Amino acid sequence: MRLRPNSPWTLLLLLTLGGRAGAEADAPPRALACLSKWYPVEPVKVDGVWHARLGGATYPWDDGKTKSFEEKLESPDLEDSFSIPYTPGPITPVTRENEDPGRIRFDPLFHATYGASEAQVDVVDISFLGQKLKVNRKAAPAFERVAKRLDAAVKQEPSLTPYLKNLGGTFVWRKIAHTNRQSAHSYGVSIDVNVKRSHYWEWAKPKEPVRWVNQIPHTIVEAFEAEGFIWGGRWYHYDTMHFEYRPELLDPACR
Repeated sequence: MRLRPNSPWTLLLLLTLGGRAGAEADAPPRALACLSKWYPVEPVKVDGVWHARLGGATYPWDDGKTKSFEEKLESPDLEDSFSIPYTPGPITPVTRENEDPGRIRFDPLFHATYGASEAQVDVVDISFLGQKLKVNRKAAPAFERVAKRLDAAVKQEPSLTPYLKNLGGTFVWRKIAHTNRQSAHSYGVSIDVNVKRSHYWEWAKPKEPVRWVNQIPHTIVEAFEAEGFIWGGRWYHYDTMHFEYRPELLDPACR
């Protein structure tokens, strides 16, 4: 059916489409809206600009600055933390410079969710494949689900066992080596698998140029990613022992 320019049907269609466009324009950015699914975030508009309300403070979603990768690491806004998409799936070498999805962290988000000081981080003991670990109470169920997956995987593939013994650690309030940035381990949401079977770009000799390397089996990576953990082996600046609970980066609704 061909609609005439001034017909009632044409006007109704234009009003409907206009209403939808107006609603979409008034909605928060997709990733910001999705964050509230995983964190205590409230999207709010301040002077027509979208912000995130976190624990009584308000932060701009986008600070409007053009930044280099290093500047995003040192002084990110929330939007920056989504600027490099995290892609699960088969393990492939990471060769694109600074392709480090998840290394950009907005500390106020973690402070409001998990604690802004060592004393404020609420950690609990869990059993992880027979090893006692301290993790954040809020992330403990995710760790336990991973442990259940890995326990089943080890029974099918006993060759996985050496990677999951002598775990490198979980909760430690500290800075990332050679930086002033807080480590994700500070919040009790990260775990390192067996260090002796892992690779870290800072330990490589020579360190430059960065040459990605890994020996962590895909089955282990898959178990963690299925429960919302990102893997440092998907970084150009690789840290293959490292897994970190970042469900927003694996949630398709947040992309």
